[in-house]
Amino acid sequence: MTGYELRLWRKGMGWDQERAAEELGKCLRTYKAYEKSPHIDRIVELATRSLSLTLLLPALSGKNSTEICQVLGTLTD
Repeated sequence: MTGYELRLWRKGMGWDQERAAEELGKCLRTYKAYEKSPHIDRIVELATRSLSLTLLLPALSGKNSTEICQVLGTLTD
């Protein structure tokens, strides 16, 4: 994941940088540096996927197993 992709993720979540930093357990200064970085630590990337999944779970409740696997597959690519 690049800093640009992290920024796209944050905007997709509808969060400002302060909220994203808080959700990831980072200070704002560190988070801003991540968005400018050519490569993000794997742990931060995994945390973004976990946060995305947490927000997706309610929407997945009415889906069948095939649809759920398709959605989850997009988080692990």
